[in-house]
Amino acid sequence: MPYADNHGVHVHYEVEGEGPPLVLQHGFTDSLRTWYELGYVDALKQDYRLILVDARGHGSSDKPHEPEAYKPECNAADVVSVLTDLGISRAHFFGYSMGGWIAFAMAKYAPKQLVL
Repeated sequence: MPYADNHGVHVHYEVEGEGPPLVLQHGFTDSLRTWYELGYVDALKQDYRLILVDARGHGSSDKPHEPEAYKPECNAADVVSVLTDLGISRAHFFGYSMGGWIAFAMAKYAPKQLVL
């Protein structure tokens, strides 16, 4: 399983497909597995290099116990650490529920990493 390290927090991710990078970020209490189960991966991997991220506290990513570890800037930094691990400077982003909030955090804290 590939992991990126964000200041000691291990962030699990998977990569599928070819093309422009597209981060898929799941919702609260979910994991990246949902993108497979609902058919998004099969539908999109022909056109995009999908970067599926387990948000901290979810799936196979670390689950810190400190409340401050879940600030929006931490979630954005997790995505940036995954992109850095993959050598990707900018990516499209799609998220729902909590993943949408992480998209807003990316726009605020890491706008240079987003393709707008």
